[in-house]
Amino acid sequence: MKIAIGGISRAGKTTIARKILNYFPDKKKVILHQDDYVNAGYDIPQINERINWEVPESIDFVRLKYDFNWMSENLDTVILEGIFALYDEEMNEMFDKKLFVDLGYKKFIDRKLTDTRWGYEPDWYIQHIWDNYQKYREEILKIDDIVIIEENNVDACLDDIFS
Repeated sequence: MKIAIGGISRAGKTTIARKILNYFPDKKKVILHQDDYVNAGYDIPQINERINWEVPESIDFVRLKYDFNWMSENLDTVILEGIFALYDEEMNEMFDKKLFVDLGYKKFIDRKLTDTRWGYEPDWYIQHIWDNYQKYREEILKIDDIVIIEENNVDACLDDIFS
């Protein structure tokens, strides 16, 4: 099974991916984290002299597709999670399940303000993250057979999909 999980930063994509693995206890499986496929900093657009991680150009889709295809041929379950996991149309054709974790503004801000993984992020950049999410969210919601997961019903939704 090939599964994609998209959504804004701090939406819970990795947590959901780990939960999904539990539905396949006797299978060979892996989670691919899109963060492991970012381009070199000098190849990523900048905004106000900061690397703009919030654009598809930040992802090395060639390398990601290669690894995804190889793992899909050699493992039973492959999960791709990341903010642009559902961005590439060619990859979307490969997925058996397409999940999108939808997160409200207040919850995003609450989580992002406690996020120290990338060091200090100014308020304007946090707003930039939200604005870009809104921009790409509209396109993602148009994808055929997408499943929207809201933060308050994750476990029930996953049970419906994978049980």
